[in-house]
Amino acid sequence: MKQCVPILSLFLSLWLAFALSLAIAALPDRTIAQTITECLIQAKEVARIGAADRGVLARVHVERADKVGRDQILAELEATEEDAQVALARLRVGSDIAVRLARAKVAAAELNAERLTTLVERNLVPKSDQEAAILAAQSARLEEEEAIYQLEVAKLQLAAALSARERKRIRAPFDGVVTDTLLSAGELYNEQGPIMVLARIDPLNVEAYLPAARRRDVAVGQIAEVTLETGGVASATLEVIDPVLDAATGTFGVRLALPNPEGRILAGQSCGLRLTPG
Repeated sequence: MKQCVPILSLFLSLWLAFALSLAIAALPDRTIAQTITECLIQAKEVARIGAADRGVLARVHVERADKVGRDQILAELEATEEDAQVALARLRVGSDIAVRLARAKVAAAELNAERLTTLVERNLVPKSDQEAAILAAQSARLEEEEAIYQLEVAKLQLAAALSARERKRIRAPFDGVVTDTLLSAGELYNEQGPIMVLARIDPLNVEAYLPAARRRDVAVGQIAEVTLETGGVASATLEVIDPVLDAATGTFGVRLALPNPEGRILAGQSCGLRLTPG
């Protein structure tokens, strides 16, 4: 009888272990949910901002850590010549004297041609005078067309001058924050390096790598809990799942979007990622 007690205890232990393994296997999503993966928070975009032309930097309108909006002017190159060209083009476009003068000549020439036509019909003047008057009226109309054409050319020249002036301005390509300024007013920009660096921090990217076994447990649109290195927890949405595994590590990459409208979450910090079962 005493020998049966150890055998019974061993049997009970094996049965409990088997039952526990079945229970764990039946709860894969819960296990996945409790797994925390290391991750890294990065800026959505980082741009090394330069200018379309070379030149001396005249003004820098922003400083490091300044928030900027899309198309905001960040800096300007020296543009004295371009400003003069714009002013000259505006002057030409704003003056329609040549057109008004040509129209006045047309009116006078046509009136004279009509008068001479009447006189020719009455045999009061030779027909050659009438023909000369008609030719003068036709020439006046051509001069009017030329004046209108030159006005259109002036408008195109103004557009070209404004475009050349715009090339001296450096604008923000997106909403973001200035992370560094590399040149100051008075320095020469020669296209060999950026003037400043701009980062888009809303939303932020959360980058992580998961083992291949978890591929079937993740899907685009899935919500994840992100524990920040600086403290606090935030929610992110899964946006990208790499379609190719890293053969060396047996992992695949994922990217999540982390809203950061007030800019309080710092890019560059490490984090912990806990995916919620979909």
